[in-house]
Amino acid sequence: HAAHAPGAYPCRVVGTFAPPSTLPEMNVAQRITGLLARIGVPGNLLGCAYLRTALSLLLEEPALGRSITRSLYPRIAGMHQTSPQSVERAIRHAIAQTFARSGSEGYRAALGRLASSVGDKPTNAEFLAQTAECLRLGA
Repeated sequence: HAAHAPGAYPCRVVGTFAPPSTLPEMNVAQRITGLLARIGVPGNLLGCAYLRTALSLLLEEPALGRSITRSLYPRIAGMHQTSPQSVERAIRHAIAQTFARSGSEGYRAALGRLASSVGDKPTNAEFLAQTAECLRLGA
């Protein structure tokens, strides 16, 4: 018999069965991209790339979410060689396009009870906070 991962055991159907806790976790970038796609963020927009970067940074350093205009946007701008104002505008445009195309259905379906925006469309800060929280909870 071949050696199995700790906690895994042989299974005739699939070879080796491993409980979910021992399976390799999906790449963070894949999880972020998948969630943004489920929400309906158009992947061809520059704001989508900035959202991916923002969510990755927020997962690494949640404190950045407390001051997005002073901390998060300048950091993203530096990584993408642009201005913080351009980052903010592109993210706002990506969110607006998402809601113009599909309304809030995709957003609410992907985020469930976390999607608690007051109006039709969340602010950049609400969108980033709710999406990052959803990723932290395992989306």
